[in-house]
Amino acid sequence: MRLDFANVINSELNVAVKAKLTVTLKAEEVVVAESEDADLWHRVLTAIQTGTNAAVSGGSVPTPPPNQPLDPNDALGKFAAELGLTREVVQGACAPTVEGPYMHLDSHCWEAMRRALPERGLKALSPTVVGATLMTLWFRQAGLGNPTQAQVLTVLGGISVEDRNPSRGIRRATWLAPRAGGQVVLNPAEISVAVVIAKAFCSKNWRQWLGSVEQAPAGSAA
Repeated sequence: MRLDFANVINSELNVAVKAKLTVTLKAEEVVVAESEDADLWHRVLTAIQTGTNAAVSGGSVPTPPPNQPLDPNDALGKFAAELGLTREVVQGACAPTVEGPYMHLDSHCWEAMRRALPERGLKALSPTVVGATLMTLWFRQAGLGNPTQAQVLTVLGGISVEDRNPSRGIRRATWLAPRAGGQVVLNPAEISVAVVIAKAFCSKNWRQWLGSVEQAPAGSAA
């Protein structure tokens, strides 16, 4: 663990803080988690100074998810490559992990999508369809099987998004299909459509999706 700070001195020296305090968790030289929580920073600093972990009992230091080495062949790298984006953009947009809830969607990306897409019509997308599209692509690259509709709704709930009729959107999205047990699977013949949507969400650029020609309603929110 490394404490990054500039012009930050113990309070005994009465020197004003002039920079953000960041707790960085590293594995070798790989940064796996960061937090700008001031309370956490002070607890960690106290623990280092006192040589005890009791000071951090009030909060937990982020633990890196297992099996996610930051190299070109890992799941996140493959997911980003499939979308044609940098791993940093994908991480910032949906923060995929190999443990539940498996994704943490960025509210700014979500708002950009809502502003760009119509509420109804061929280009409209229901919340569940967007979440399921991202999760099915991620699960495929991470070897996690297939997500369930319940898992998708949990991820949407993380940004306070609800869908009154999630099953309808899944049934109408030609690149997705419902399966027994509430699972959602990708249609192998239309993975490219899912990629366009996932890329648009992560990059906040919906021009390709809006410019594509559809023959039938696809996951419409109508």
